Amino acid sequence: MTDKAGFAVGGWRNRVVEIPAQDAEKPTVLEFRGGWFTSQYHLEVLETVQGQESVGPCLATLMGLGPERFVLPAGCDRVRVRRFITRGNSIAHGPWHLRYVPIEELTKLSKYEVKGKHCSLLRHSGPRANLRFEWDSGNGGALFFRSFTDEEELPLTQDQALRGTAALPSEGLLRIQGYGRWRLRLVSGGR
Repeated sequence: MTDKAGFAVGGWRNRVVEIPAQDAEKPTVLEFRGGWFTSQYHLEVLETVQGQESVGPCLATLMGLGPERFVLPAGCDRVRVRRFITRGNSIAHGPWHLRYVPIEELTKLSKYEVKGKHCSLLRHSGPRANLRFEWDSGNGGALFFRSFTDEEELPLTQDQALRGTAALPSEGLLRIQGYGRWRLRLVSGGR
C-alpha cells in the first residue's frame, strides 16, 4: 500500500479501494471525480464488525465530472465504489478517480468573497469568525463545520437556507451541501 501523500486510484467499474493509514492529528480529505461520459457512482464506507463486513454511510455521490471532496471517517481503511443507474441513463459505464487532497490545497476562507457552485469543502484557518453566505441560484443549501480537533460535524444552517450569517467556532473545515451557485466571505464580529 502506498503512503497517503501519493494516494490516487481510478477505475471504470465497481471496486473496493483500500485507503492508506490516516494521520490521527488531521482529518483525511479525499476527492472523488469522474471523467467525460462518467456514469453515476456512490462511494461508501466498508465496515467490519465482529468479522462481518457491511456497507456504512455513503460519503459521496458522483453524477458527472465532479469533483466531490469529503472527510474520511476516522478508522476507515476501505471504501466501495458502486455504480448506480437512474432512469434514462444511457451510459454503460465511465471512469472515476479517487485521490488524497492535502488540507492546504482546499480553498481558504477569507474576508474576500469566495464563489463556487454545488457541494464543496473549504478550510478556515483563523480564530472564531462569522461567515456570510448567499445562494445565487438553485434552492439554497446547508453548511456544516468540523474543527481540526473534533470528529463531530456541526450543522451551521438549516436545509435550504438561501442567505444569512453563521458562526465558525474555530479552525476547521466547512462543508457546503446543495446545488446551485453560492458565495461567502468572513465578516467581523465573531464571538
